[in-house]
Amino acid sequence: PKPAEGETGDNIADTDTVKNVALNVGGELFSIPSPMQTALLIQKSGVSYDKAILNPGNKNGQYSSDYSKSLNLGIYGADLGYVSMYNQTQDAIGYLGAVKTLADKLGVSSAFDQATMQCIQTNISNKDSMLVLVGIAYRASDAYLKTNKRTEISSLILTGGWIESMHFSIMAYNKKPTDEIKYRIAEQKQVFVGVSHPFYW
Repeated sequence: PKPAEGETGDNIADTDTVKNVALNVGGELFSIPSPMQTALLIQKSGVSYDKAILNPGNKNGQYSSDYSKSLNLGIYGADLGYVSMYNQTQDAIGYLGAVKTLADKLGVSSAFDQATMQCIQTNISNKDSMLVLVGIAYRASDAYLKTNKRTEISSLILTGGWIESMHFSIMAYNKKPTDEIKYRIAEQKQVFVGVSHPFYW
C-alpha cells in the first residue's frame, strides 16, 4: 500500500486514516474518533511531544491473555500514531515493533505483512505517509478479524486505541487547555457510558 502523492499535513485530516470508526459493544455501535484524529488535534493545539504519556513499547512481552494483547495492540497503535504525528522517527520504530509483535501473537499479522511493514519502515520519517499507512494496516486488521468472526478481538483493539486517545487528550488539556480538546473529551461521554456498562462485559 502506498499513500497518495501530494499528501500533506494540511489535508491529512480529510483521509480515512483520521475519520471516526465504529466500535461494536454488545451489539450496539458507538462512533469514536480514530487515534490519528485525536493525535492530530493535540499536535495542532501546540502541545509539545511528551514520551512519558505513552505506554512503554518494551512492555509488549508482558501481555499473556488475548484480552490484554488485543487491548494493548490498540494502545500501541494509538502511540504509533502519536509519535508519527510529532515526527519522532526513533520512537516510531520501537512502537512499530511492538505493534508487529502483538499482531503476530494475535494472529492478525496478515494486516502487517512483510510488504506493508517494509512500506511503513521506508516512510517512517514522513509523518503524512506514516499516518496513511498505519491507518491502512489497522483497517485491514479490522476487516480480517470481522471476516474471521473474531469481532471481540477487533472491538478490544478499537477500545484500546480509544482509551489511549482519551489519555492523550486529558494529558494535553492539563498542559494546555483549549476548547477543541475540551469538546473532544466531552464528546466521548456517550461512548464511555456504553463501553463501561456492566451488561456488555
